[in-house]
Amino acid sequence: MMKLLRGLAMSVVLAFAAVPAADAFEFKAYDAATVQKAIASGRPVVVHVFAPWCLQCRAQEAILGRLSSNAGYDGISFYRVDYDKQKDVVKALGTPRSTLIAYDGGAEVARMSWGTSTQSVVNVLDAVK
Repeated sequence: MMKLLRGLAMSVVLAFAAVPAADAFEFKAYDAATVQKAIASGRPVVVHVFAPWCLQCRAQEAILGRLSSNAGYDGISFYRVDYDKQKDVVKALGTPRSTLIAYDGGAEVARMSWGTSTQSVVNVLDAVK
């Protein structure tokens, strides 16, 4: 029974994760110099530490895709850290995978790891809105 429930739960998460992100959220690959320049400018920046095999990361990605039509988030620059290929960045950020970090006014204003509810993602985005 537990195996069946785990399988159903994973199917639900993967179904939501299959929703493609809309163009409004154009995540750019994390480049330290580019991101630091954007943060230093004081503009709102959101960094997503992401691994394609991570169910929580994919759930966050699906939520971001659904939120991307919200015009209130248009001024945010979004960057994606590849958890598997950018271990130096992951270490420098001091974060696990499945993490959203928001910067505004040149400083970190919100951070959330592992959250897969719409509200947990919105809380991070609203910190820079």
